[in-house]
Amino acid sequence: MSEKEFREICELDYIAEEAGGFVDSNSSFDNEIHYDYRSILAYCKEKNIEPIDMTIREMQQFIIT
Repeated sequence: MSEKEFREICELDYIAEEAGGFVDSNSSFDNEIHYDYRSILAYCKEKNIEPIDMTIREMQQFIIT
């Protein structure tokens, strides 16, 4: 581990402590789609299907905005 990596880890630990938990310093996740997985599992249980078998149209109703 380089000195720079060590300083970055220490900085992240400090930020996490101040925030009351760990935080994610990678902002690339802002562009990713997030799903309500609990609702997806309930839907699949009701329809008696596996999540992998859901269509894109079915998945769209569970997007979190």
